[in-house]
Amino acid sequence: MSQALRVALIWHDEVMQDVVLEKPRAITLGSEGKSTFVVPPIGLPERFAVVRPGNRGYLLTLGERMRGTICIDGEEKEVSEFVLREGEGDGPGGFRATPISGKDWGVVDLDESGDYKLFFQFVPLDESPVFFTRPVLFAGLGGYLISSAALTTLFFLRSNDGDVAEAIFRGVGLSTVALIIGALGFWTVKQDGESQASLAFSVVMHAALLIMTYQFYTGENPFVWPGPRSLTGNYLVTKLDPEPPPDPPKATPTVGKVNKDDAAAASPTPKNIKTATKNDEGASGGKGDQERARTTDPTNDKPEPPKVAFFEDKNKKYLDNIIDRNLSTSLSKFTGIKGDTVRSGSIGFGPGTGSGVGEGTGTGTTRGSKGKGSGGGGNVDGDFVTNKGPIDTGKERPGGTCVGAGCTGAAPKAVAVKMEDATGDFMGLTKEEIDRVVKARAGVFRACYQKELNRSPGLGGKLVIHFVIAADGSVKSSSTQGGTLRNEGVESCVKGNIMRLKFPAKGGAIVNYPFVFTQGG
Repeated sequence: MSQALRVALIWHDEVMQDVVLEKPRAITLGSEGKSTFVVPPIGLPERFAVVRPGNRGYLLTLGERMRGTICIDGEEKEVSEFVLREGEGDGPGGFRATPISGKDWGVVDLDESGDYKLFFQFVPLDESPVFFTRPVLFAGLGGYLISSAALTTLFFLRSNDGDVAEAIFRGVGLSTVALIIGALGFWTVKQDGESQASLAFSVVMHAALLIMTYQFYTGENPFVWPGPRSLTGNYLVTKLDPEPPPDPPKATPTVGKVNKDDAAAASPTPKNIKTATKNDEGASGGKGDQERARTTDPTNDKPEPPKVAFFEDKNKKYLDNIIDRNLSTSLSKFTGIKGDTVRSGSIGFGPGTGSGVGEGTGTGTTRGSKGKGSGGGGNVDGDFVTNKGPIDTGKERPGGTCVGAGCTGAAPKAVAVKMEDATGDFMGLTKEEIDRVVKARAGVFRACYQKELNRSPGLGGKLVIHFVIAADGSVKSSSTQGGTLRNEGVESCVKGNIMRLKFPAKGGAIVNYPFVFTQGG
């Protein structure tokens, strides 16, 4: 079995480049791109041939600065001992060459640092035969072209009409089919046993389906669309077609005869009615012995629409009253609805004002009205309230202008956040520097309190935040130290914003910072 030499360059135990030599050639090391492996200057000559062709294969050349292990003829050796053995150096520089072949291998450190290593080993070549070689491909293409030309000529000579296009189509088509069948046969032979069995089963199943299809063939062409459908196609199309609507009942024909009722209403001597029978055109259709049947009461009156919703008698009466009083401009003109009866308690109506029944003057009693005005008295479901006065909300009602600690209204209330004196170990920072950074974000802390105050009216109290400042000025951690506020939303919001603060980088600090949240201040 033929072998190839595999040589790999390794940097920090990672393969950087890999070369497989099927035929002997030089493997060089150097700092230029022309070398096989590019390495930094490690004390080797430029384009140093670490592997080169020899009389019986390859020669491996090692230097005195190299380290590692090689195995030559089944014997493992240290590279340093192999190169520096007395009397075996090859010229100046302390280099030594040795032939390698067969099962030889080695891992060589190119210098004392061990950063760059060279690995070599002989590996077997894949000698499996290749079928689709260049000669085989050219031979197959030539055979395909020759068979296409021969079949085209044969079909052209056998044709009666001399159709060249038809002959080319048949010749090329048959050659292509033969080529495809041959390729499938070759592919099948190359497959393993399971794949061949699966393919054979598929072919048998398709053949069985094809045979069963033609067993039910009735002589009609099942491939023409939209022609007669057979087998499952006919069944599916029948099921998917919508069912036609039932035919309407046929009316009893009346042409040429008169109903009994119509005959009774007709005059004893009906007159012949001429309809499109003038001159020769009318006679072309033939003459009838009797008059056509006609409707005795030919009116076009449409039935009255049903009385539903607003068009019921009761609702229509209200709508008519509103329209008559021209309510399109003002609802204050609506003074009542005229009832069908005149009785005590009914809505007043008439041209005057009053609270009783009938025409006259009096004081209006509609709910919410003040003083005298047009419109009848009485209290029924049809009363309307107009000219209402303004709603007095008061200082303590929702929407008022109340402010202060004792306010119970729902108007917006001002909030305040007071920062008291900070305590703790300030280290390199000063209290003023910490206050300046925290108070610059007072608006953010006030927003945290305002958000929760909208949800919990009356919320307020003291909150002490403990936080640690790192040496670079950032906040490493923050936590709640105590206080009377006891609201998780405000605490979480304040701690999150404390974590975003940036203090001067003066060695860090440990701070306890009190916040007092009040409303109305």
